[in-house]
Amino acid sequence: MKDKQITFAVRVKQLRKENGLTQQQLADFIGISTSAVGLWESGIREIPKGDNLLKLAEAFGLDPVEVMRSSRKLGHGSPEEVQLLAAFRVLPKERQLIAIKLLEALK
Repeated sequence: MKDKQITFAVRVKQLRKENGLTQQQLADFIGISTSAVGLWESGIREIPKGDNLLKLAEAFGLDPVEVMRSSRKLGHGSPEEVQLLAAFRVLPKERQLIAIKLLEALK
């Protein structure tokens, strides 16, 4: 059986519906426009960063790491990699650059 790819767009829409939320309700909770939610669900806009990712996870009652898992192939990537990526994405740009330098130094 081939690996099943679940995109972030599909996962967000699925989670929103499972939680009985409209796009408007989700947008209001996060503090963004309804069209931004629609762009996530259509795959036009990438995975949210910073507070938006945290609020999205909170809306679904999930850890941000769990939300990030949706955008990789199932069965691939360690939990540590997913956690690292989720933590990296919520950092401000200047801290992301510091994190990259630290990781490069650890290699």
